[in-house]
Amino acid sequence: MPLQPANTLPIVMDVDVAILGAGLAAGAAIEPLRAAGLTLAVLDKSRGVGGRTATRRIAGIPVDHGAQFFTVRSADFAETVRRWISEGTCFEWCSGFHRFEDGAVSSPRDDEIHSRYACPRGMTSLAKDCFRSVNVLHDHLVTSIRMDANDFLTECENGQIIRSKAILSTLPFPQGQKLLGSFFDEPNRFALEFIRVDPCLAAIVELKGASPEWKGIQTSQDDVLTWLGADFSKRTPAPLRRFVVLHGSSAFSQEHLEGDLSAAGRLMLEHAGRICPTLREADLVQVHRWRYAKVSQPLSDIPYWRFLNSAPLYMAGDAFGRGNVESAWLSGATAGVQLARELQSAGAVRLGTTRRGSDSPSTQ
Repeated sequence: MPLQPANTLPIVMDVDVAILGAGLAAGAAIEPLRAAGLTLAVLDKSRGVGGRTATRRIAGIPVDHGAQFFTVRSADFAETVRRWISEGTCFEWCSGFHRFEDGAVSSPRDDEIHSRYACPRGMTSLAKDCFRSVNVLHDHLVTSIRMDANDFLTECENGQIIRSKAILSTLPFPQGQKLLGSFFDEPNRFALEFIRVDPCLAAIVELKGASPEWKGIQTSQDDVLTWLGADFSKRTPAPLRRFVVLHGSSAFSQEHLEGDLSAAGRLMLEHAGRICPTLREADLVQVHRWRYAKVSQPLSDIPYWRFLNSAPLYMAGDAFGRGNVESAWLSGATAGVQLARELQSAGAVRLGTTRRGSDSPSTQ
């Protein structure tokens, strides 16, 4: 007789690991977990993958409105990036960005010259590469997680329930913190309270004037914008329409987060025109609200978090490390390796076998 939770809804799926979120950290965790013979359920509230490595299509042209690029500092990530380059997933986009400081745009500084990578088909290509071997359960908004004996029960808004031996949350930290609130006892809360994640408004504008000489401008001293990116320069062949992406500062984004997004986008575009005159005649196309965009205070000294005094419950993502794309990937990959070892040592799974379910589960 299958286990029934207290609300009498059926267990739809029984797996070893439930992964929350389908961003890059989750994608990086898949390989070590599958290699250990573990069955997985990847749950995401959206219809796509990638999280903040997000790409929209406008008139068939990919436009990155989330993460704009990534860097490579570790040997482990470099190995993965070399494969991505060989497969055409990404390429070296540029070696430095212009800066807007003291009211003027200046060329990249010598001490900031290093490779930045982008994806010709959009940043979401990175996550799509990771999820090629696993079916993601889309439109699965997780509403609660609780324990039943030694198992986790993950309930989704659609009423479906996943039972698992372990949980790996790769959600943006504030979302994971809220969802896992009952597991945040004093030791866990004290260790994780340092993490801070800021919002960001992203405006996509269409260039009408001459193409700028820069590929990106960083504006650390500005009170409205932090980034202007020539998205069209990532695309091969050159697109018929040229899109530029603007990112609002944390303070500006917070101030306008719940307001009229179009009005906020117009303010961003007006300000961009003061920085770069070629943008003065640009058209506002779309504005996207990122509630949890940039980890301004990551937990930099550890790659992931294993909850204390708990069954195997892990958090991974860009809240750990340097707070960037590479950190998200390394966090997920490292957490995946450690979680696989923990379940194997506990005898929860044998290599080459599964408990129940499959890596491509049907919920019908």
